[in-house]
Amino acid sequence: MRVLLLSLGIALLPVGAGAQTPAPPANQTPRDLILAPRNTPLQVKTAVPRGYALIVGVSRYQHLDESKQLRYPESDADAFYRVLISHEGGAFPAENVRFLKGSQATLANIRDSLEHWLPTVALPTDRVVVYFAGHGFVQNGRGFLAPYDVQPDRLDTTAYAMSTLGDVLANKVGANWKVLLTDACHSGKINAETTNEALEQQFKTLPASFLTLTATTEREQSFEDPNLSTGFGFFTYYLVQAFRGYADSDPCDGLITADELIEYVRSNVRRYARARQLSQTPTARGDYEPDMPLGVAQGCLSDGAKSPSMLGTAVIESNMDDVDVYVDGNLIGRISKNQPLTLPSLPSGLHEFRGVREGYEPEQKEVMIAPGQEVTVSLRIRYARQIKKPAQALNDQGEKLLFTRRSSMSLMNLIPIERRQSEADLEKAAALFEKALQVDPSFAIAAYHLGQVNQLLLKYDESVAFFRRAIAIDQSHIDARIECAAVLIERGDPDEAIRELTEAQRLDPDDDQAYAMLARAYWDKGAWGRAVENADRALQIKPSNAQAHLWKADAMRQMAAASTDRTVQISLYADAREGYRTFLDLTNFSTGIGSRLAFHFIGLGIGSRRHADRQGAYDSLRSAGFLGLCLTEQKVGNPLKAREYCRRSLKHAPSDPIAYFLLGNVNRDLFNARQACSYLKDARSSYAKMLELNPHLDESRNARNYVGQIDAIMPQAKCTA
Repeated sequence: MRVLLLSLGIALLPVGAGAQTPAPPANQTPRDLILAPRNTPLQVKTAVPRGYALIVGVSRYQHLDESKQLRYPESDADAFYRVLISHEGGAFPAENVRFLKGSQATLANIRDSLEHWLPTVALPTDRVVVYFAGHGFVQNGRGFLAPYDVQPDRLDTTAYAMSTLGDVLANKVGANWKVLLTDACHSGKINAETTNEALEQQFKTLPASFLTLTATTEREQSFEDPNLSTGFGFFTYYLVQAFRGYADSDPCDGLITADELIEYVRSNVRRYARARQLSQTPTARGDYEPDMPLGVAQGCLSDGAKSPSMLGTAVIESNMDDVDVYVDGNLIGRISKNQPLTLPSLPSGLHEFRGVREGYEPEQKEVMIAPGQEVTVSLRIRYARQIKKPAQALNDQGEKLLFTRRSSMSLMNLIPIERRQSEADLEKAAALFEKALQVDPSFAIAAYHLGQVNQLLLKYDESVAFFRRAIAIDQSHIDARIECAAVLIERGDPDEAIRELTEAQRLDPDDDQAYAMLARAYWDKGAWGRAVENADRALQIKPSNAQAHLWKADAMRQMAAASTDRTVQISLYADAREGYRTFLDLTNFSTGIGSRLAFHFIGLGIGSRRHADRQGAYDSLRSAGFLGLCLTEQKVGNPLKAREYCRRSLKHAPSDPIAYFLLGNVNRDLFNARQACSYLKDARSSYAKMLELNPHLDESRNARNYVGQIDAIMPQAKCTA
């Protein structure tokens, strides 16, 4: 936009700017995701369209009695969500997946996601998946899916009609590739009219313009098995296995197509059910493209390997409770000593089985799965994790260097020390941790500390490698996963960070830092609503989580900037302002009394990756908080307060060009309102300093324009230079 000078009143028209260049909106991601499957001989890359998905899982209903509650829809939905956002699986960006589970799966939320969100974001070149696990039912000849808050005596107004679902997917969602996956035929009936046959008849009436894959055919019900993996519905277990790559058969191209997925799920569910004297046959309907791309495979199975006679079963047992089981590096779930875990339909060949329990040495075995055979895999967790004393001594020495901050703004020391922690201190600490790891290669803490040291030294690749080494040694190391995610974000890979944080949440659903870091990851992707949602969950767990306040505030400010409703804008800016204030209150460590919060802040500075010490990270974040207050005070009409906050930001980051630009904007607005020469001079000085620091930013063009305007109007305003 060209900026014009209004000679009458001598006013400068404002050009807005944020504290940082915002990430592109979620609906402006590339059309195709180009993914190279790992650990596979395929030499070509596989392209899959961008994906959007809605996942709904309800086990326990608000208004149904105990006899009508279900066991596994929510855990099924969890498993499907994890495979759908995995790099090799669904390959769906996490911010493009709405996951409504349990009490979140209300009628209002389902309706909003189906009727407003999906039609708004999905374009013709995209793929859309809708997954529902829960109750379905029929009344007066109409089919419904049951949300969490369904009321059996008010189905018309509290349940979601299948006819509406069909109309939305057929006529309102514009994607070329659309799939509806449902597991809704369960034995617990809500009313007399609901039979499995009647419910399946309702699915038959859905439009043929998209693929519908249901868990059963007529006169069948959908079965759950507590011994299938960690407890699954038959349908979803094999659906997840299909997306893990087992469905990719012929051609072996690393792509999971609609036909491959249908054939794999149908044949395996039928076989598993028949082996238990049951009948369940997943059924596909609709006029769909057989080669419709649905996911990315890690590898593939030949036609021979796909044959039932070439598949085997592993029965995994453990001598302890709360043991996490990994097969070929993939998390399967948590088991107990009294309930073995059954994994059918594994390809024949050698597989790696690993049992992990916090505080103990992991148990790892390589076991041959024979075609058509059932093999018992016994994981015996026997040894408490012990650290060799020489390794512990080296680690302790390294920690003294790593955690001793030599700064007056110390987060660790009560007595200020004049000299800051140096790069040499960190290099010495790294050498000690490396020696500790050489003495004891299973010392996860030493690997974790090496991740932290390299993080502080801005060696991001090395940092990620050591964090992942710590995780490989101890999969229950939640802090390593969270801090690895922080570095992944800083390295520019928020998608992988989200996957890592999803696993951290599984290990500890009440870890506030995992949710706060997820808010940061979604902020990085420009998914402001998801950032606010995860920040809120972090604050529910721990109201004093500082970074959750920061990312919630900044996401709300971005939402305000995107809104066209002035009333909504002012409200969002005011709420964001309070968030920034709370963040600054919580991070005022000038007393020297604090904790190891610094590591959760490393990599979270707005627009800054140059700080190799905690003091730098602290200053960067304080600057971000004050810049947020500067912007929000300006937007709600308090320019004098805004000017003060911009100045306070510069005290923490005196070389930040954006802070100078924003200070120039505030002084410009003050001059426009008050016509005082001092504001005009200060505005010019700030813009000039910004151009001196970095003349190549997007805002630099505006700054250059403003300097030219100010030079032209200063004589008219009778302002001397």
